[in-house]
Amino acid sequence: MMARPAPLPLASSAFRDDEKVFSYGGYQLLDDIMVPLFGEPHRWPADCIGRPASRKPGEWRFVFPLDDPLINLQLREYCFALLNPSHPVLRQSLIFLSAVPLSVATIRPSMMEIRKIMDWGRQQGLPDDLGLWDPEDWHEEIAHKASQVDGMKTVAFHVTAIRRLRQLAPVLTGISAFDDPWGDEPASTVAAKAYDEEAPSRGTLATPAIPPEAWWPLLRGAWTYIHTFAPDILRWRDHFAQQREVPADQPRSTKARPVRPQETDALLEKWLRTPGNAVPVHEVDYISVRAGTPMWTALSKMVTDGRTMNIFADNQSDRPRRRRATVLAALNEGRATTVKATVGKGKGPAGPRYIAPGTSTGVTQEELDDDVRRWLADPGTVVPVYATDEQGKAGEPIWGMTARMIWGPTPPDANRHRNGKRFHRRTRSGAARARLVLQAVADGRGIPVDSDLWAGWRAFPLQSPEAAHIPRADGTSAPWRTQISAIEVAFELHMLRAAIYVFVAALTLMRDSEVQEIQRDAVRTYFGSPAVRSRKTKLDPTRPELYWWIIEPVAEALAVLEKLAWHPTHLFAALRPPTGKQTHTEPGISSDAEIDFFINGINTIAHRHGLAKIPPSHVRSHMFRKTMSQLAGREPDSEVALGLQLKHAARRAMANRTTQAYAQMDTSWAKEFDTELQQAAARKLVDLLRGRRQGQRVAVGPGAARLHAGLDKVIDTINSNPQLRAQIADARVEEALLADEFPNLHLGTINHCMFDAPQAECQDELPEDQRGRAPLLGACQPARCRNSTITRAHAPYWVAEEDDLTARSRDPRLSPPRRESVFVRLADVQRITRALEEEGRA
Repeated sequence: MMARPAPLPLASSAFRDDEKVFSYGGYQLLDDIMVPLFGEPHRWPADCIGRPASRKPGEWRFVFPLDDPLINLQLREYCFALLNPSHPVLRQSLIFLSAVPLSVATIRPSMMEIRKIMDWGRQQGLPDDLGLWDPEDWHEEIAHKASQVDGMKTVAFHVTAIRRLRQLAPVLTGISAFDDPWGDEPASTVAAKAYDEEAPSRGTLATPAIPPEAWWPLLRGAWTYIHTFAPDILRWRDHFAQQREVPADQPRSTKARPVRPQETDALLEKWLRTPGNAVPVHEVDYISVRAGTPMWTALSKMVTDGRTMNIFADNQSDRPRRRRATVLAALNEGRATTVKATVGKGKGPAGPRYIAPGTSTGVTQEELDDDVRRWLADPGTVVPVYATDEQGKAGEPIWGMTARMIWGPTPPDANRHRNGKRFHRRTRSGAARARLVLQAVADGRGIPVDSDLWAGWRAFPLQSPEAAHIPRADGTSAPWRTQISAIEVAFELHMLRAAIYVFVAALTLMRDSEVQEIQRDAVRTYFGSPAVRSRKTKLDPTRPELYWWIIEPVAEALAVLEKLAWHPTHLFAALRPPTGKQTHTEPGISSDAEIDFFINGINTIAHRHGLAKIPPSHVRSHMFRKTMSQLAGREPDSEVALGLQLKHAARRAMANRTTQAYAQMDTSWAKEFDTELQQAAARKLVDLLRGRRQGQRVAVGPGAARLHAGLDKVIDTINSNPQLRAQIADARVEEALLADEFPNLHLGTINHCMFDAPQAECQDELPEDQRGRAPLLGACQPARCRNSTITRAHAPYWVAEEDDLTARSRDPRLSPPRRESVFVRLADVQRITRALEEEGRA
């Protein structure tokens, strides 16, 4: 198959294709080394200006992607402008850069950061034109960057790259001019706000919360693994560990340890006792072998299931002679089958060979098809697929392993790829069988497998009728697994460790570094409550031992992890001890990979165990901390407790504004608790309440009197209650009271509506059976309806409307009826603007 040609590069409107890349920077070009041109779309070597010895060749050239011509052009323009700061086109576009160009070592990673921004924007569905992004999009992009890297310098460099992009926007194709999302703040300050808990950006945290639709199934799935599945998984792990130590009857290669003599004798007796088994003998004489002589090599493989071919070897030991005598006794009883031997061109007689089940060359294609269908018909069957792209394409079936699971192991003296070829898609029959397996994977019956660790007998299932029962949709219960293989146990062990990480990180409010510092015997009692002991590493070089309060399920999760972990000290570590030349393995895991593995595992296979799928969402460890904080922040007097648990109180006697930022409810969670509108409206009313407390008229319009009366009622409630009066600085207390007083307040751009159906003008436009449900925004009469209130924040819209109507009323082209309607509307608007003017004078 021929490779698809790369798309043709686009031409720039600012720079010519024949311009040299290193031209307007005062470069000292080396002789006899070609200078790259702007029109070269793929690679710009910088050897012409000399490569420092400290830089590798790969760090001293620009490589641009060819898959997207627009991105390719934009990145080339970006680098070319920075490499040539005194280019005339830049001066004409009023872009004034430092005369000394930036280093290649600076521009190259800066260009790579811009590429990452473009890729992230497309993943989020943002416009390809970066100039059309909202400031909130840039803040979210920086938050995403901060979640992916560990260091404020990296984020600061990222911000600097964005600002360079903004500065060069006039000469970049397809990127509109845009304002700096961070104003005059230095890049270091912007980066610090993404990390420093003392200076959150814009009065809140850049860290987003995990959406509730992902939060609940994530935690429920983690707890199910910890509380319900863990005993089964640990028991199966121990079973297969013992099986690896004592091979028993599992197929193995000829390179494995010799079979114990007692085991071989038992296998021979078992084989001879099995009805239908007959000893293969030569039909005709062959060299020194007489007709009727047993075919000892073939019989050896048949008895040991292909492990060895010399259990009847003629040596000085009595045991092989006794085995031969046992076989000859069976021959005397008539248990023989003759095989015709032929000369094989020096290779010996072509007697019967050991044939693994289902691998005989005499098996028809129809029988092979039936084997596949029978295997897939078992509801417990899962298809092994590549976990990553390292050994093959992620999600693609591992055909050789699948074949071993269906037809058994390939014998040592056979073509090791023979079984896998039964899924070869170049043949019609193989392609049909492959389609059946691929359809099973598409139906969610694939299991990710690290193929270099699990092979051979480990793919064969163990029946597990004693597994824990889980409820089904029809009200019945059934085992969560009816069979399991060593491959699947490895998957479930990884899922269990990931579930424990998710659960502990979510419910303890610990940072990722603090979770991974948890060691054995970490559960303690702290001030009379259960707590987990760990080390705090962030912003504290002394790494003190501190305590985080926990609930009983977290203690149970850590107890399970102690049984799961093999590391002598730390609980979160690799699932297997070091092998080969390794002497030790460092503790720690990749939290990002762990969370992704758990979510993907739930969605690809574990949902078959009665667990709900998790909607695709970006989840990282620091987001657990933010989400749980805002949930706990809804509780009374939670701020100080949150500060202690989050370890914010370590720097202050009382919880600081960072705790408030962590506890601040976001829109998705407000909607989850069905309080989004009430909370949003209450927050808007807090400023009005404080103005009203000072005796101000905070609103005008037909509904102003009702609004003032409600605000006055809240003020009286606070003043008459000493406890509430002591908490007057807490905005959440005011928000709660206001939400109760104005449960049906709807916020608007030109007015606020205190919806009361009998008084609502908009309801007259609806049929009687549809009235009283919600405001009809399209029929709102804000200047007339008794539900309507207008505040100072709405004033600019009303003043602009008055000016527009005044100008329109003077248009001589208006017909008399149209002019009359304009005057009627103008009178309504002026009623509000005059009231706002009087409020301002008051």
